[in-house]
Amino acid sequence: MKLKLIQAKEKQRTIKSGFTFKGFSLFSGQDVEMVCQPANEDMGIIFRYKGQDIPAVAENVKLMDVHTTALTKNGVDVVTIEHLMAAIWGLGIDNIRLTLSDSVVPARDGSAEAFTKAFQKNGVIEQSKQRKVIQVKKEFTILQPEYENRSAKFELSNNLGIDSSAPFPFPIGEHTVSFDGNPDTFVKEFSWARTFLRSPIELDDLAKWNGIRSVFKALPEDPRKSPIITFTEKEFLTKLKKEDEPARHKMLDLIGDLALVGYRINTRLIINEPGHKFTHLIASEIRNALNLKLDGKQEKIP
Repeated sequence: MKLKLIQAKEKQRTIKSGFTFKGFSLFSGQDVEMVCQPANEDMGIIFRYKGQDIPAVAENVKLMDVHTTALTKNGVDVVTIEHLMAAIWGLGIDNIRLTLSDSVVPARDGSAEAFTKAFQKNGVIEQSKQRKVIQVKKEFTILQPEYENRSAKFELSNNLGIDSSAPFPFPIGEHTVSFDGNPDTFVKEFSWARTFLRSPIELDDLAKWNGIRSVFKALPEDPRKSPIITFTEKEFLTKLKKEDEPARHKMLDLIGDLALVGYRINTRLIINEPGHKFTHLIASEIRNALNLKLDGKQEKIP
C-alpha cells in the first residue's frame, strides 16, 4: 500500500456558527439533542459526551453487534454516528465539534437528509489553512477474508470517485451507484437514502419485526409505517424514493465510514459488497499504512 499525505489546493471548512440539532434516540425513542459548533483547523470531527472528547477516527471505533458505527474512548461511547458523518463528509466539512446529550446521535429518519439540511441552513465556510489529503501512489486492493466477494480496489486518481456495487436478494436486487466526491452530488443523490432491513419480515408473523423493535424502540408497531425501509420476500412494505435507494444508502454509509480515515483520499475506489465492518477495516489499514496515530488531540503526521 503506497500512500502519501499531501497538501491540497482546497481550504479546510467548518460550519458558520453553532446550533442545536434535535431528534430522537433510535434505541429508546426519547428526545435527544446535539450541539454543533465550529472547530479550528486540523481539529477534525470531535464528538463530546460526558465531558470526554472522542475524535472520529478508526482507532476509536467500537465493535457493535447491530449494524451501526460507534466510537469509544476511556469507557465513554457514542453510537449511530454514520449518517451524521456522511452529511459532514459529503458536504466537505473538515472540522466540527459535536456535543451530545445522550450516547446516541439524534435521528429524524434513517437517512442523512435532516443533518444535511441543518448544515446547509446554518452555512459552511472556508478556513485559512489548506487541507491535507491522501494521495494513492500505487494501486492496491483490500479484502475482508470472511466474505469471499467483498473487495475494495484503490486506483490512481487526482480526486475522489467511488463505484459501489451492493448485491442483495429480491426485492432489493443488485445495483451499482457512483459518487464523484462533489457536495452537490451528495445532497441530490445520496443524502436522502434511508437505511433498510438486511432480511425480509413476514406480515402474518411479526415476531422478527418485534425482535428488531426490542432493540430499536423508536420503530412503530406497523412495519409499513416504518421510517426505515422494510420488505417481505415478495415486496417492499415502504415505498422507495428511487428503485436503487438501498444501494444509495450503502454508499451513504460508506462515505460516513470513510471519514474515519481522518483525511480525504484522492483515488478511484471500486468497492463490492460494502459494509460497516469492512469500511472500518479499510480506514484502519490506511491509517496504519501512513502511521497516523492519535496522541491526545494532536495527530502525528510523517
